[in-house]
Amino acid sequence: MPVRFFFLFLTCLIPAFFGACSVALAQASGVDRLTGKQTPVSKGEVIAFFGDSITQAGAKPGGYCRLIGEAIVQKRPELGVEIVYAGISGNKVPDLEKRLDRDVLSKSPTVVFIYIGINDVWHSTRGKGTPKFQFETGLRRLIRKISDTNAKIVLCTPSVIGEKNDGTNPLDAMLEEYAQISRKVATDTDVTLCELRESFLDHLKDNNPENKRSGILTRDGVHLSIDGNRFVAGLAAESIAEAMQQHDEDDGGERSLFNGKDLTGWHVDVPHLDEHPDAKPTFIVRDGKLVSLGNPQGHLITDRQYENFRLEVEYRFAGKPGNCGVLVNASDPRALYKMFPKSIEVQMNHTHAGDFWCIVEDIKVPDMVKRRGAKEKWGITEGKARRILNLTDGSEKPVGEWNQMVIECLGDQVKVWVNGDLVNHGTECTASKGQIALQAEGSEVEFRKLELSTIDSLSE
Repeated sequence: MPVRFFFLFLTCLIPAFFGACSVALAQASGVDRLTGKQTPVSKGEVIAFFGDSITQAGAKPGGYCRLIGEAIVQKRPELGVEIVYAGISGNKVPDLEKRLDRDVLSKSPTVVFIYIGINDVWHSTRGKGTPKFQFETGLRRLIRKISDTNAKIVLCTPSVIGEKNDGTNPLDAMLEEYAQISRKVATDTDVTLCELRESFLDHLKDNNPENKRSGILTRDGVHLSIDGNRFVAGLAAESIAEAMQQHDEDDGGERSLFNGKDLTGWHVDVPHLDEHPDAKPTFIVRDGKLVSLGNPQGHLITDRQYENFRLEVEYRFAGKPGNCGVLVNASDPRALYKMFPKSIEVQMNHTHAGDFWCIVEDIKVPDMVKRRGAKEKWGITEGKARRILNLTDGSEKPVGEWNQMVIECLGDQVKVWVNGDLVNHGTECTASKGQIALQAEGSEVEFRKLELSTIDSLSE
């Protein structure tokens, strides 16, 4: 082959090759989160895929629904997961409402994946679309009715009607309006959003250099190709896993942040692992307990944010006493000393349990000068007086015995008890919600209880 034709061949082949690779990686990553060692899938789950012709085709071999179902059966057969295929060609939101009971709720799903919106927009070209108001109110009614069954919900943004990447597909503007409605409804109803539209657009920018109308992720600008089904399978699996990991927050009832088996619902942020990914783990599960080994130092952080809660922690130093802490209202990672997330730390350091440490957030207590030092030294960043002493250092039990720490966060207040003693109460906290984090600061600490409940008032 002449050199110039060889390079022309490579010019055509390489984008397609890397596009296919990115699709395969996306699929593998999403499916692995759903089916891997730390799977959030419980025994007997029933996952329903609810939508239009895209979802109907997704039930066929190679379709996105089938790919997910087959992966679960292959990798986690012991779970006995059931898949409900509930896609019908031409459906719009009003159609889903009409058949929700018959095709979905009658199957007692634990998760419902809703992929709808394409026809609500597309059919408008012949006067049979769904007006925006009806689209939004219909989605809200669907979600409310499914939520009443305690099933978890994933709501997708509608993907594409045409794959041109320069915004010249005829219905791009309208489709974006409907996608924005889906985003708003997901936020307002606190259900998991699967952001298909933005994901499609990002992929097409990188993998459609000829600005073709179809042939990248779709067969005809709408219905998924082989690569498209794989792409959606990865995104869908990722979102379903996220939905399953979200703990229900109904009735203010207690729920454990630790399942006694693995670190589901948490993620690790240990800076040492950036350069040493094969280093020993810092946080493990041992004999049904969550253990912070102390080193390499870092944090174990909840995937979710929480507000207005009561957290009961039972902990002990497994050997030599030392340092640890529970961080509340946490947000930006590595905000202090390239290690600590922005938060208020409730100290667990031996003999100092209940001290506050301000980590790029602030809080006030009575007798501030006595408990924090000279006012001119106060601050929330490196080198400042960030420690606020607790009310008593005599509340901890002897080393080796289990301590109980209770932390209540309500609005801008944080209140702490250790073994029944009130040890701190701060107000005017600069953060009122966020993630919860456990520290690894050099000492091995065991946790046997991490129970969280919602509250609307502080305990006396």
